[in-house]
Amino acid sequence: MEHQHKKFEQELSDLREKVGQMGELAIDQLRHALRDLTDHDVSNARRLIERDASLNRLDVEIEERCLQLLALHQPVAADLRTVAAAMKITTELERVGDRVVNICEAIHDREEDDAVAAHAEIAEMGSLAVTMLADSVAAFTQRDAAMARRVFATDKQFDAIYGAAFPRVIAIRTADTAKAAQEAKLAFLLRDLNEISEHATNIAEAVIFMVAGKDPTHMDLHERRSIG
Repeated sequence: MEHQHKKFEQELSDLREKVGQMGELAIDQLRHALRDLTDHDVSNARRLIERDASLNRLDVEIEERCLQLLALHQPVAADLRTVAAAMKITTELERVGDRVVNICEAIHDREEDDAVAAHAEIAEMGSLAVTMLADSVAAFTQRDAAMARRVFATDKQFDAIYGAAFPRVIAIRTADTAKAAQEAKLAFLLRDLNEISEHATNIAEAVIFMVAGKDPTHMDLHERRSIG
C-alpha cells in the first residue's frame, strides 16, 4: 500500500510538471507572437502557427494521463481536485494557443504600413495577458493560491484598458470607412487578447478550487482574501 501511495504521489508530481511545461510553451508562444506583431515578422509568425500542434499534443497527452490516474487510483479530496484542475487548465491553455494563432494570422495578413501594432493598448494588454498567464500557471505548479488571487487583480487592470479601447475602435470603424479595415484588425486583436486574459483567469479559478475546495465565483471577498 505504501508503495502504491508513493507511486501515485510521483505521478501527481509528474502531472503538475507536464502541465507546467504546457503552460510555459503557451506563454512562450504568446510572447513571441506579440513581438512578431510589433516587428511584422511574418516568417516567424508562420513558424509559431506550426508550433501550435505541440500544444494540441500536450493537451491530449495530459488528458490521457488524468484519465489513467482517475481509473487506476480513484483519487479523492485534494488529489482529485488536482487532477480535475489539470484537465481544466490544459483545455484553457489549448484555447490560448488558438488565440495566439489568430494573432499570428493577423501578422500574416497585415500590410507593412499597417499601424495596428503601434497602438498603445495592444502593448499594454499584451504585457498584462502574458503576466496573467505566467502567474496562473505558476500558481498551479506551486499550489499558490495567493499568486492565483494576483491574477484577479491584474485582470481588473486589463479590463479597464479593454473596456475603454474596444468601444472606441468600433466607433472609429463605423464612422471612418477609410480606416475600417485597419480598425477591424485592431478590434480582432483586442478581442483575442481579452480572451487570453479570460483563459488565464479561468486557470487561476481552477487553482483556487484545487487549493480551497471551493469555487471562487461562489466566495465572498473575505473568503477569497483568506485563501493561501
